Amino acid sequence: MTFEEKLEKLKEIVAQLESPDMLELDASLTLFEEGVGLVRSCRKLLEEAELRVHNLSNENSGDTDGASVIENENGE
Repeated sequence: MTFEEKLEKLKEIVAQLESPDMLELDASLTLFEEGVGLVRSCRKLLEEAELRVHNLSNENSGDTDGASVIENENGE
């Protein structure tokens, strides 16, 4: 499942938990557990993406602010 799909599923879970239709406790807990798992998974994916961006920025002539990456993409 992609990050975007996980985020969409998480939105659906939140909507279900916030809906005025009362869910049974067991169903609510199951949804909550699934949501927590999705949050953890999304957080991990974001941390991995952040690390990749950081590594790419540092590989480019030791530049830590990413300026030369943007310059290279623009052909300058």
